[in-house]
Amino acid sequence: MKIPRRFGLVACTCVVCSLTAHSGEAPETELKTTAVAAFKNGLAFVVKQGDVRLEAGVGNLSPVPNATLGSLWIAPNDAGASLDQVVAHRYKVSGQQNLTVLADVLLANAGKVVTIVDSNQKEYTGEIVGFRPVEKSGAGSIQPSNPSEESLYPNSVPAPQPHAMPEYLLLKSEGKLLALYFHNIARVILPADSTLQQAQEEERKALRFKIKGATGHANLTMGYLEHGLGWTPSYLVSLQDDKTAQITMQSVLVDDAEDLKDTDLFFVVGVPNFAYANVPSPMALQQSLLEFMQAASRKDDMSARYSNAIAGQMTIGGVVDFGAAAAPDFASAIEELQGAQEEDLFLYSRKNVTLGRGERATYNVFSETVNCEHIYEWNLEDQPRVDGFGNAQNNSNPAGDRSTKDNIWHALRLKNTTKFPWTSAPTMVISGTKPLSQDTVPYTPKGATSSLKLTVATDIRASHEENEVDRQKDVQRRRSHNYDEVTIEGTLTIKNYKSKDVRLSIADR
Repeated sequence: MKIPRRFGLVACTCVVCSLTAHSGEAPETELKTTAVAAFKNGLAFVVKQGDVRLEAGVGNLSPVPNATLGSLWIAPNDAGASLDQVVAHRYKVSGQQNLTVLADVLLANAGKVVTIVDSNQKEYTGEIVGFRPVEKSGAGSIQPSNPSEESLYPNSVPAPQPHAMPEYLLLKSEGKLLALYFHNIARVILPADSTLQQAQEEERKALRFKIKGATGHANLTMGYLEHGLGWTPSYLVSLQDDKTAQITMQSVLVDDAEDLKDTDLFFVVGVPNFAYANVPSPMALQQSLLEFMQAASRKDDMSARYSNAIAGQMTIGGVVDFGAAAAPDFASAIEELQGAQEEDLFLYSRKNVTLGRGERATYNVFSETVNCEHIYEWNLEDQPRVDGFGNAQNNSNPAGDRSTKDNIWHALRLKNTTKFPWTSAPTMVISGTKPLSQDTVPYTPKGATSSLKLTVATDIRASHEENEVDRQKDVQRRRSHNYDEVTIEGTLTIKNYKSKDVRLSIADR
């Protein structure tokens, strides 16, 4: 991932919150997302770049990213320019909101003449005065329509909260005050000049920064870690014959963070170590100082070290095309992504990715033919007859449990002869168009071999037993306990009911 040389040299140095108007300041600029390095644990390092307008060296960036602690960095790219300070602040913007609730519409048109049609189709025409709110306790009171009505209703109370259902609508009609039960209103006829919007103030957040050595404009790079953008891999292993298989890697990109347009995307394979990934940056304006200090003190180091063995990490390019043949051929349909080693991490790159927030996308990483070997694995579990204090243990098990422990698994041993490491991921195995199994391929470096379980070999039966053949009493005495020396003889029995020889691997866990 190419980042400008000077990026990362200057940290955001100042955190200030305010509720000032935004007039008279430099216009806000939203930088373009140019690169994203996505991890399998849902973290991503986002890099943005762009030109921003300045007024007397001061500019504004919006929106404020949801960065993690210590990960937000901003740097000017122009020669001779340097970052002086960054201030995270709040401000309010006035706007109009459409009124969609009948009670809000009627209250906004207080003083105007309307026609109310109730559920019995009876009409009432009069001037809107206000509402009588729902009584919570004791006697109710009446909300006047405007300040001029306060002399009529000295015991009035503030208007109900928006969308709170009123009890009565008050209409002034022919010198009388009508109280119409609000739930009985079926239809309202409003005048042509009715008010259908109301003023609303929206609070926003921005980063105000000051650049030394620049006045009218500056080219900036901003980078930060954030949650909500990650990827998960999967594999498809298609058996070609007894000695070869085609392995295809696919990746699903999940974007719950921000819109991407023509962005360079890096899919990272490896175990990330971001110790403060669960602590928001103060610059994100999400917490008070006390909340920030409490969150930082509760930081769990283990939770910050996500295991990449749970989800997969790699990417793909192109479209899988089964074609008209019965057996899919993935090799001709995959355009390999470029990969590069970065210390102990491996990055697959894909250019010009466009994905909206809330969308998911699938990409192909590679598809290659590798050597495989069919092998049958019997993993024995050692059953100690005494505990750590020398007490005898009863290791007898029901027949069902014993048969499960003596299961022999048909497995594939796959050698990674591709150009890429294989990350841990769900793996589907097929033969032609027939599904055989699904399990997990462990992380496999280039040149290494991994085993993938297929199914239990029901036509290979196995059993084992252990018998005591000798015992010498009181060989040792420790902490007031006498210990015997016991010799155990074990027997393994295997019967192959297949019509061909098989290779068997026996291991003691």
